[in-house]
Amino acid sequence: MMAKSTLIISLFLSFVILAVSVSNSVARQSSATIAGVVQHQTGETLPGVHVSLPEIQRGTSTNTDGAFRLQNIPPGEYTLRVSMVGFQTHIQTISLEAGQTLSLSVELNAITLQSGELVVTASRRSQLIGRVSVSMNTISPAEISSRNITSLDQALDYVPGVQVLGNSVNIRGSSGFAYGVGSRVLLLVDGVPLMGPDQGGMDFDGLPLTQTRQIEVLKSPGSALYGGGALGGVINLITSDFSEEPETTLRFFGGVYEPVRFDEWKESWDGASDYRPIRGLLFGRSHQVGSRFGYWISGKLIDNAGYLQNNTTEGAELYTKLGWNIGRNIDFSLYTGARRNRNYQFLYWNGLRDPLRPGQIELAGDTASGSNRGLSDRLTILPVFTHNVNETVQYTVKGRLFGVAFRPIDREGNVRPSDRHNVGVRYGGEAQVNIQPSDNIILTAGGSFDENYVRSDVFVGEDSLMVRNQPEGALFMQAEYNWNNRLTTTAGFRYDAYQIHTLETATQFSPKFSASLSITDHLTARTSLGKGFRVPSVAERFFNNQDFFPLVSNLALQPETSTGYEAGFTYMNLIGSNLSIKAELTGFWNEYQRLVEPTFIAESGAFQFINLTEARIRGAEASLSFSTVDQKHHISTAYTILDPKDL
Repeated sequence: MMAKSTLIISLFLSFVILAVSVSNSVARQSSATIAGVVQHQTGETLPGVHVSLPEIQRGTSTNTDGAFRLQNIPPGEYTLRVSMVGFQTHIQTISLEAGQTLSLSVELNAITLQSGELVVTASRRSQLIGRVSVSMNTISPAEISSRNITSLDQALDYVPGVQVLGNSVNIRGSSGFAYGVGSRVLLLVDGVPLMGPDQGGMDFDGLPLTQTRQIEVLKSPGSALYGGGALGGVINLITSDFSEEPETTLRFFGGVYEPVRFDEWKESWDGASDYRPIRGLLFGRSHQVGSRFGYWISGKLIDNAGYLQNNTTEGAELYTKLGWNIGRNIDFSLYTGARRNRNYQFLYWNGLRDPLRPGQIELAGDTASGSNRGLSDRLTILPVFTHNVNETVQYTVKGRLFGVAFRPIDREGNVRPSDRHNVGVRYGGEAQVNIQPSDNIILTAGGSFDENYVRSDVFVGEDSLMVRNQPEGALFMQAEYNWNNRLTTTAGFRYDAYQIHTLETATQFSPKFSASLSITDHLTARTSLGKGFRVPSVAERFFNNQDFFPLVSNLALQPETSTGYEAGFTYMNLIGSNLSIKAELTGFWNEYQRLVEPTFIAESGAFQFINLTEARIRGAEASLSFSTVDQKHHISTAYTILDPKDL
C-alpha cells in the first residue's frame, strides 16, 4: 500500500513540474526587473532581508551576499518595502518600464523598539511585531531547518510557555492531556482553521514545513478574532512566498530508539531489546514562473517504528500551493494537501510495571484494547481570493474543505467493513475587509460559516443516529487607533452562533481590548484582555463505544469559556554595532469556566466527558535573547511560572 502511495505522489509531482515548465515559456519582454543589494549602516551586507512589492504581493529575500532580484514585474509604479527583524523598514516609491532593469542599493538602520518582522495572527492583518499588544512568539524557517524539525510539535518545544502533552498543545496551562480530543488551542494555516472535524484536535504532521515562512504563536485567548477553539491561544502557520529563482529542498532525517533498559519492562515485549528506527525525507520545490504564476510543492515520507509496542507509523504527505496574479491588484491562490498514514495508535499503557505495551480493560463480555490500528487519510483544499481595491480598501474571500477518513484494520491485517469507517468533513468559508479611512484608523470586519459533517458508528447519542452535523456562523469587527507615535489601542468583538444539538442553538459574544505604549525608544509596555470559548467536539459529545475505552456520550455538554488578562514590557537595544538584545517580562491571569474533562461515572461503569470544573491560572513569563546583526547566531533563555487553582 505504501509503495502504491509513493508511486501516486511521484506521478503527481511529475505532472505538476511538467505543467509549470510549460508555463515558463510565456514571453517576458514586456516585464521589468529589480536587482539590488541590502547593507547594514556599517556597510556590511545583510542576508535574509525581506524585499516585497505589496501592490502585487510579490516578494523575495536577500541571499548570503545581501543581493536580491525580482523579475517579471508588470510595468507601473510600486511601493518597494525592505524589512528585517531589528531594523527600520525601508519604503520607497519606484517606477518601472517595460524591459527595464532597475538597480538599487538599500541601507537599513538598526533600531531598538520596532521590529521589521511582519505578523498577521494578532489582528488578522499584516503588522509589525513591535506594534503587537499581546504575547507572541515566531518560529522562522532558519530555526526549522537548523534544528531539523520534522513536525509541528518539535517546533513548539522551543516556544516559551508552550508544552506538548501527547498530541495536545498546552499554552500557559490552558490544556490538559486528552488524547488530542477537543484542543483548547486553535491551529491555522494562512489564517484558516485546520482542526479535525470529528475530534476537534490538531494534526502535528500534516503541514508543509519545507514551505513555511514562519509559525506564529499567540499566547492569549483569540476567540474575538478566530472564534471557537482559541480558548487558550492560536498557532498560525504562514506558508512561504514563491521563490524568484527555482529552489529545490531535500532533507533526510533518521535515528533509532535505544533498547529498553529495565529488565522488568522487557519481560512481556519481545521487541524491547531491539533498536527501533525512524527515518524519512522532507522535499520541496518553489518557483515564481513569469509575472502571473507561481507554485511550490512540499512533502514528507516517514517510517517510524516508535519506542512503544504497537506505535508504528508509515506515511506519505504532499502539499501544493498555486498562485495567480489575475490583475494588477487581484490575486488567487489554491493550497491543497493530501496525506495517508498506516499506523498503530498507542492509547494507554498496561500499568506501572509494563508501561511500553498497550493495556487492556476487562468489560462485561468483552475486552477493550489500548491500541488502535488503521489507515488514516486527510485532504485539505484552501482557495483564497484577494482584491486590493485601492490604497485604503482590501477584501479577502477564503474557502475551506478539510476531510478525514479512518479505516480500522483488524488483528489479521484486513480493513474492516465500510460501516466501521469513520468519515469527517469540515467545510465553509469567510469574507474579510480591511479599511483604512485615515492614517490613524484601521478597521477589520467580516463573517464566516462552517459546518462539520461526521459519520461514524462510535458517535452515537440518545437518538441512535450515526451522522452528526455541527454548523456555526460568526460576525467579527475590530478597530485599531494610533493616537500618536507612542500609543496604539485596539478594540473588537466576535459574535458566534452554533448548533450544539439537532434542535438547539447557542450564541457566544467575545470582546477584546489591547493597548501598546512606547515609553522610550527602547522600552514598550502592553496590556490586553479578551474572552475565549470552545464548543465541545463531536467526539466529546457523542462518543459511545467500548472497543478501546469504556466511554459514553453526553449530549448536555456546554461550551467552555475563558477570560484572559495580560500586561508586559519589552526591551530592545543594541550592544555595540553587531549584537542586539531583547528582553520581555509578562504577567497573566486567566480564568476558565465549564472545563470539559473525561470522568469516570460509577452509575454507568464508564467514562464520560462532563463540564467538570472552573479554574484560575495566573503566572509570569520572562525571556532574554541575544542575536547578531546578520541574524546568523542566536542565544535565548526563558522561564514561565504558573499558579493554577480550582475554583
